Parts: sequence; structure tokens; C-alpha cells
Amino acid sequence: MKFHIIAANDLLIFVRDRNATIFMLLLPMIIISVAGLALGGDHELGIDILVVDLDNGEISGEFVEFLEEIDILKVDMESNEFAARDRVKKQEYSILIIIPMDFTESIMKGQGSELLIIADPTQKDQNTVVEQFVEGYASGVSTCVVAVKTVAAYGVPIYDEEQILEIVDVANQFAEPPPVQVTTKSTATTLGEFTYFTQCVPGFAIMFVFFTTIGAGSVSLLKEQESGTLRRLVIAPLNRAEIIGGKIASTFFRGFVQLTVLIIFGHVVFDLNLGSDMIALVILISAIVLASTGLGLLVAVLVATKDQADSVAAMLTLIMSAIGGSWWPLFAEPQFMQDLARLTITAWAMEGFYDLLYFDLGLSGIMEEVRVLLLMTVIFFGVAIARFRFE
Repeated sequence: MKFHIIAANDLLIFVRDRNATIFMLLLPMIIISVAGLALGGDHELGIDILVVDLDNGEISGEFVEFLEEIDILKVDMESNEFAARDRVKKQEYSILIIIPMDFTESIMKGQGSELLIIADPTQKDQNTVVEQFVEGYASGVSTCVVAVKTVAAYGVPIYDEEQILEIVDVANQFAEPPPVQVTTKSTATTLGEFTYFTQCVPGFAIMFVFFTTIGAGSVSLLKEQESGTLRRLVIAPLNRAEIIGGKIASTFFRGFVQLTVLIIFGHVVFDLNLGSDMIALVILISAIVLASTGLGLLVAVLVATKDQADSVAAMLTLIMSAIGGSWWPLFAEPQFMQDLARLTITAWAMEGFYDLLYFDLGLSGIMEEVRVLLLMTVIFFGVAIARFRFE
């Protein structure tokens, strides 16, 4: 097989083009740096919640302090319940927690009460996280209610509020740590700090790789067709599989180097965690670049001119980047957009990077994403090669 000769020739032509090299590496580095720093690269992403405390009692105050001590929650207070509901309705906040009047008094008297959560149904992931925190706190408060009820049921006289507080304190002592605990072990060896660079480095890197593999790759092939170079190659002692293989190999190599360099750049400059499994990272990068290279070849065979290829490739790159999570986390999108994103390379690529860079799940944790990306690769290459014409 002599496909490597064609691939090496294409790469040599590319290396001599300084502007192309700048666009492929330097420009993405600048965009990643500007976006990451401008949008809070040094700060952890959090969940904004609004709290209305209608009780203003001791236990409600402790609940608010409990929420404020959770790192990923950003708590804002609102005194007016109607104004708070209106702010949630306008989507200023996705979650509102209302502490009812007489919350503290009800707990101390051993009566039931209710913490109300009003949530945006499109933010399922955030809602689940907040609900778990609130339910955990409510479980502890429920222990105090049971303690007070138990004392009253046995006819033990309670004379004043101070005595009730003593009973609650004793109940809390027995409830912490909980007598029955649930331990969840993750397959992740470590859980990294999620900063905006965890989002924007792989996100923008993937977008610029698409410009290389889908855009430049398809345009380059059409240029060869329009100039007649492909027809001359057919006459040479090379079969068609070698010619197509060489073109694919050169595009893949450029994309692989670009994505690898940009991820390493994020690690060196912005302390992006790369996880503990470098083999898994290489496999994921390879799967992403293979899928996008296949899509580039498909674009080349579906359009008539290089100008059309340029436009279609740019449109596909921007749409997939917006829908698939390159510019913002997927959970920030409406549910129907999240479902639609599953049709893009970007969504599966970003999910794979989250699993490696944040959750550190290793090779076993990204197998689903890799399988989907390879399936896309087979479909793109299969259709493209079946329709490819050298004329």
C-alpha cells in the first residue's frame, strides 16, 4: 500500500503554508484563553438558587447556612415570595426554595412542615442535585420531630422552649453520623475541580478540529478534483483505495495533532486535568478525529464545488458546536435540544472528555462514546466512499 506517499505529500504542502498552521494551532489557543478567562476560568461552575425565608427562625436560619456552605450552590435571598416566584418564572433562577412561616415553631413542637422547591422542569440535572441536598437536611430535621413526638408520647412533661431545644440537640447528636449510612462508590479514581476551562478547552478544541477535518479536508479534496490532480493520480501506479486512504490519512493526522496539542495546551497553561488514563485519552481523540474526517469526506462527495463545501462545513461546525455543548454545558439547553445533540459528533465527544478529564473514568468509562463515534465513522465513510467519483 502506497497511501502514505500521498498522505506525506499533502502534509508537506500543509506545513509550508504558515497561515494554515497559525489558524490550526495559534488561533484556537487565543480563543480558548480569551473565552476561558472572560467567562470565569478561575471559578467553579455552580447552581444558582433563590431562597425565601418566611419563618426567619432559628432552624430556618440554620437551613440557609447549610445551603450556603455547599460549594456548588450559589444562594441568593428574596424576602417577597411573589417577587421570587416571578423571578423564577422569568428564568432568572431555575430553582426556588420557600421556607414556610412557623417552620421553626412546628419543628420544636413536633409537628410536620414542608419545604417547597419550585424548579424549572428543563433543568433536570440541577434539580436532582438540589433536591438531594434539601432531602438530606429534611431527613435530619425529621429526626428531631420524631424525638419531640416520642418524648410527648411517653408523657414526659416539657415545660419550656429551652427544654425542647435540648431534646432536639440530643436527637441531633444521635443522628450524626446517621446510624444507617449509604455509601456510593464511583468508578472514578478522582473527581477533578470543574472550572470553565474543563468546558471550554475541549469544547473549542473540538470546534477548531472540525474546521480542519470537515472544512479544510473537504475543500482540499474538491480542489484536487477541480484541478484534475485526482484524475492524474488515477493514471499513476496507485489504486483508488490508496488515493482515498492517503487523503484520509493526511486529514486525520492533522486533526489528531491539532486536538492533542490543544488539550496539552489547556493542561500546561490552565492546569486542565487530563485524567489518569492517557491511553483512553488517545483513543477518544482518535475516535473524534476519525468521525469528523469521515464527515468531511461525506461533505466533499455531496456538494459540487469547493465554495459549497466551505459553506456547508462551516454551517455544520457551528451548528454542532452550539447544539452539542462546545460553547456551554449540555444541561444548560432545553431538553429537546439535548435530545437533538445526540445526533452530533460534538455531544458524544464532550461527554467522553467529561468522563476522562473530570470524572477520570478511564477507558471503560468512555466505551459508549467511543462506540457511537466509531459507528458514525463507519456510516460517514461508507456513504462517502460509495458515492465518491474521481472524474
